Amino acid sequence: MTTLRTTTKKIKRTLPFYGHYKTLKTLLRDPHSYLHQTGWLKSLLDDRPVDKDGAATPWMNYPVVAFLRDRLTKDLDLFEYGSGHSTLFFARLVKSVTSVESNEAWFHLLKNRLPDNAELKLAPADPDAGYCRAILGSGRKYDVVVVDGVDRVNCLKQALAALTPAGVMILDDSQRDSYAEGISFLRANGFLALFFEGLKPASSRVERTTVFYRPQNCLGI
Repeated sequence: MTTLRTTTKKIKRTLPFYGHYKTLKTLLRDPHSYLHQTGWLKSLLDDRPVDKDGAATPWMNYPVVAFLRDRLTKDLDLFEYGSGHSTLFFARLVKSVTSVESNEAWFHLLKNRLPDNAELKLAPADPDAGYCRAILGSGRKYDVVVVDGVDRVNCLKQALAALTPAGVMILDDSQRDSYAEGISFLRANGFLALFFEGLKPASSRVERTTVFYRPQNCLGI
């Protein structure tokens, strides 16, 4: 027995990946592990962002998805730059979703899957042009604006005019240096920032999403 224990300890010291293998094995086998409960593993296997039950979820980090699932309500109107599984997710939680998409093939694929409370617009991905201004076309005001498509800095700037007084803006991948100008713009206009970091579906990296809000806001922050 002593020899076996000694041999096992030597293997662990000699093979540093042993501990990683044990950790991964536990995460994969335990149905209550983070990978199972968030839907990370199912998303990896299905090659699309879903929760543990297979329902569509945004390609955002799990902490912010949990926050939005808890705070979004059926009296809110949401506008989204960049459509996808997130559109289906938001449609289950809010009164209405309006999304703008720049990829024509994806637009036609998704359009027929939308519920009655979701609308999808198509606009080319030209910088500082029709895409970022798609939110202004109807003259409506939105409680929540999600920026997760192309031309994100200009989207943040244009969306401010279509935001309700209690409205919030959500910027995905906000850790990227290229979005610093947009973040500074919102801060200069009185917005506070709440950061969420963690894994995205099927991703191995820590990603950041930022919720921008003012003291009186629709999410109760």
